Amino acid sequence: MSDAVVVLGMHRSGTSFLVRALNLAGLWLGESAHLATIEGRAMSGNPKGNYEHREAVAISEVILRRSGGTWFRPPLRVFGDANDGQRIRAFCARLQATRPPEYVRWGWKDPRAVLTLDVWRATLPCRLFAVAAFRHPTAVAHSLMSRNRLPLEAGYALWSHYNRQLLRHLETLPHLLVRFDVDAAELIARTIKLCTAMQLRAEPSAIVAWHDAALVRSGAEDDGLEHVPEAATVWNELLRRYRAQAPG
Repeated sequence: MSDAVVVLGMHRSGTSFLVRALNLAGLWLGESAHLATIEGRAMSGNPKGNYEHREAVAISEVILRRSGGTWFRPPLRVFGDANDGQRIRAFCARLQATRPPEYVRWGWKDPRAVLTLDVWRATLPCRLFAVAAFRHPTAVAHSLMSRNRLPLEAGYALWSHYNRQLLRHLETLPHLLVRFDVDAAELIARTIKLCTAMQLRAEPSAIVAWHDAALVRSGAEDDGLEHVPEAATVWNELLRRYRAQAPG
């Protein structure tokens, strides 16, 4: 198996659920003091925590700013420099060095990495395995409007951009894809299968306890996306790839 695991996906698409499930199954994310928000120390819009390492987020934010963008205004291209490389190598070295023996693998999660992963991959001193989450664009657009006051049109465009980049990364990375806005039984079953495939501990009871159906408010099942053809094209390709995987 690859050395490092990166959990990718558009904001508001289930990456926090996914990374915590993997963490419970033996994926080391770093010391809790370095995680921006964890359960019991959550943030507005993400009451159960997001399990993002502060340094990983900081690295990607610097790359985005230097490239003339932000997470909600993605730059056309991203540019790294020698300092980014040093920080990335130091970050990976610390995660590896601090991994307790009961944790099988190590990695990180940050939606911004969908935009900055080319810089990370050019520098990473290890191989990389991607776990990707996706969610219906209408659900994401409405969530961004509620949390960030982002107009729906902008939310659809942002969703399309992130997931086009995600699909590009999946072309060249070993990966597994998880759809977040399915019923709880399917999501939990897929997640357990994912843990097994990654040689992590399958922890069904812990994953069931972590899942909170109240936080999955899709309301998008009947939206055929005729009004946003670009998002429809990306959505259909994500669905195709998801269904092509071994049944969960």
